[in-house]
Formats: sequence, structure tokens, C-alpha cells
Amino acid sequence: MHGFWVWMTLLISIEIYVVEEISAARTPGGFQTGRITRASIYKAVLTQRGYIQFLRWQLSVPEINEFTFCEWVKSTNLTYPHSIFSYSKNGTDRLVRAWISPFGRSIHLEINKIEIMAEPTIILENQWYHICQSWDNREGRYGLWIDGKIKVDDTFPEMAGQVIPAGGDIVVGQEYTDFDKGLEEGIEGAVLGFNLLLVSAFDVESTFIEINHLDDGRLMAPINFPKFPVGGEGISSGRRRPIYPNYPPSAMYARKPGNPRALRIRGTRQAKQVPLGLRLIETGYYHCEEGRGSPYLGGSKLLISWTRTPVRVFGGALLKNVDSQCRIFNA
Repeated sequence: MHGFWVWMTLLISIEIYVVEEISAARTPGGFQTGRITRASIYKAVLTQRGYIQFLRWQLSVPEINEFTFCEWVKSTNLTYPHSIFSYSKNGTDRLVRAWISPFGRSIHLEINKIEIMAEPTIILENQWYHICQSWDNREGRYGLWIDGKIKVDDTFPEMAGQVIPAGGDIVVGQEYTDFDKGLEEGIEGAVLGFNLLLVSAFDVESTFIEINHLDDGRLMAPINFPKFPVGGEGISSGRRRPIYPNYPPSAMYARKPGNPRALRIRGTRQAKQVPLGLRLIETGYYHCEEGRGSPYLGGSKLLISWTRTPVRVFGGALLKNVDSQCRIFNA
């Protein structure tokens, strides 16, 4: 704890001199800052040299039952873990953590101190990647998308019904509870287009109703038979893959047969609508220029917009204008 408070004192001192507070302008999507022009897309460049560097959003966070976040990330040094999303309280309680492991070998997700995903990946230095993760507490379902394509769609049943507490701090670039560890846990490189929706990329109930032709009336009780038509060989690991691996990834999903289990049906979404979380994923990758890195969707469900939510830049990280060529983003 002593080390933590030393770092907090240092951060307060740093903030006085080198922190830029980026505030949303009165015009849609604009910023009032001398460094970033209103018409540009910008990236945040972090080196972790001298001081720990990260972005922290200035907002009140409600309880979270589901979420989807996306961001563009480019690393210049993958020797250490890269924290791509951190949500914590009081500088000690880890509520949500998402990170890239050293040397880009895997991407992880942890919720309420339980690691629910560790997916092998190949993330290389000096390349831009569009990384998205989604989670829903109805079934403990989670997903990972890289460059607009689904990598993981699975469930962690022990997380069903879990609620992520309100009132924490959302940070990108560092693990907000690890200041006493020095500079080794942060992103070295650049980030762009971090957006956070309080809805998932999944539509489990509507898919179930549509497939089984049960949309004639409201269902009040669980139904105990497989969610997807039986076909293929073997027993499912729980991982879903798109039937059509190329764009659009939202076209359809297939799953091998698994053990039947009860499904809670809320009936809260329209079967023929693409979930907002999936729209964020697809728009953020295929149309990265929309909203200058922050698509106009979700309304009040868009908790963090890259261009419209006030954010503080800590430790001397730089904000630079870039062009709108997706996956290139030349300064």
C-alpha cells in the first residue's frame, strides 16, 4: 500500500504540469484543444518512459451487466503486458481487466477478479490491430474480435448473473491498480478509437426464438432443449464460429451440438436487428473514419466515446493527428 500512495502522490504532481484535459466541444464530436483539430482523427502515443502513461475518462460509471469495447492498438514493444482496458475502484479493487500478454501471444479478459478468457493470438509489433471484447451476464457469455472477425464466442457459466459494481475508474494504457510495479505493465505504442458500450454484441434470446419459430407470443418459463439445430460430429466445446468467416461477421453463427440446458428468455431485443455491440465492432473496423473514430450509435448506452467523452492524459502521453486510412493512420 505504501508504494501505491507514493505513486498516487507522484501522479497528482505530474497532473499539475503535464496532464491535458480533453473536453468535448459544444459542436458534435469536436474538441476544444490547441493540439487536436476538430476535423481530425487522433491517436494517443504512450512510451512509458520516465512516468507511467495512460488515459482516464472523467465520468460516473453505473453498474454493468453487459458491455462491448473496441480500440485500435499498435505496440512498439511487446516485451511486457499491454493493458487495453482497466476498470477498478479505490485504486485496489480490480473489476474488469483486459490485456495483451507479453510478445502478443494471447489476449485475456478478467471480470470481478476471475479470468474468463485467455485466447492464443499472434499480435506483432508496429502493426495496428482493431481489438474488441464483449461480455453479457445473462449466461456469462464473452467474445473476442480481431480486425472485424470473431476469434472467440464462448460462455463462462460461473459468471452468469454477476454484476460489475458502479463507481470505478476506467483507464486504458496501464493497470490502474499496479502503480507500485513501475512502468512495465503499460502500453508502449499507440491507441485510437476506444469506445465502450453498455450492451453486448450478442443476441442469444432472439436467435433462439427465431431459429425455433417461437415468436408467436411471450414466453414466461425456461425451455429445456438445445439452442441450435443438431448437426456435425462430436461434442461442442462451447465455442461458436461464424458460418461465413468473411465480412459481414454478423451474418450467422453456427455451433456444434452440446448438452441441453435451460435458457432464460428476456425478450428484450428485436430478432432482426444487429446488436449494438456488433454494430460498434463492424463500424469501428470497416468504417474507422466514422465519427472520427467514434461511431454515432448507442445513445445513452455509449458510455465512452473516443471523441466526445472528457478524458485526461497522464504522464506525458501525446495526442497526434492522423489520417483516416484504417490500419495505417499516418501522422
